[in-house]
Amino acid sequence: MTPDKSELHELGYFTKLHGYKGELTAYLDTEVLNEYGDVDSIFVEVKGQLIPYFVESLSSKTNKTVKVKLEGVDTEDLAKSLVKAKIFILKEDLSETDETRVELRSILGYEVIDHVKGNIGRVNQILELAGNPQLEIDFNGKMILLPLHEDFIKTIDNQNKKVEIEAPEGLIDLFL
Repeated sequence: MTPDKSELHELGYFTKLHGYKGELTAYLDTEVLNEYGDVDSIFVEVKGQLIPYFVESLSSKTNKTVKVKLEGVDTEDLAKSLVKAKIFILKEDLSETDETRVELRSILGYEVIDHVKGNIGRVNQILELAGNPQLEIDFNGKMILLPLHEDFIKTIDNQNKKVEIEAPEGLIDLFL
């Protein structure tokens, strides 16, 4: 039985064919591709329907793409029908790294309260900068960048949409 979409995580999509024997190239929205090398099955959205597939092989091509061979997809025509289709995995198959990324994306728009400066604005976006993610905070039109580090984030209050931080001394002043 196919799970409900709410039980799945959109991992990426097929970008093009890889060769002529049914292999595909897929873009994966993840920080660490090799965390998905042993995934057994995926769900592919075709014309609004989620179709389960067993993964025969999955290997890295670039830092964001993988070569995928799906069980039962053995021809160029079959593979072509999946190009541009979205790829989903069960949320329980999500890597710890990506679980954290998904959680952090949920704080967009939250108020940011620093233990010294008080309210310093709202989370505008999370920038993925070469393995050093940053919170981009909008403070009255000025941009504050805060490294997204567990030492700086004290609490995340989802109910009141607030993030309490303890920024290193002088960091916020650099932007104001």
